[in-house]
Amino acid sequence: MTTTVKVHVNGNFRATVKQDDREPVEINPGEERSFYLPHPASSTFSITEVPVDSNAG
Repeated sequence: MTTTVKVHVNGNFRATVKQDDREPVEINPGEERSFYLPHPASSTFSITEVPVDSNAG
């Protein structure tokens, strides 16, 4: 069995998720990522968001 943590990003933001000692994961606007923790589940998440310029590109 596992515990699932989902992070969904709305609006014009990009999130970076850091879980314990794993590599950071970037999540773009409108995306969702799942993070799986085996039992017994114990983890620390750090989530930062930065605005994305929707007119860039």
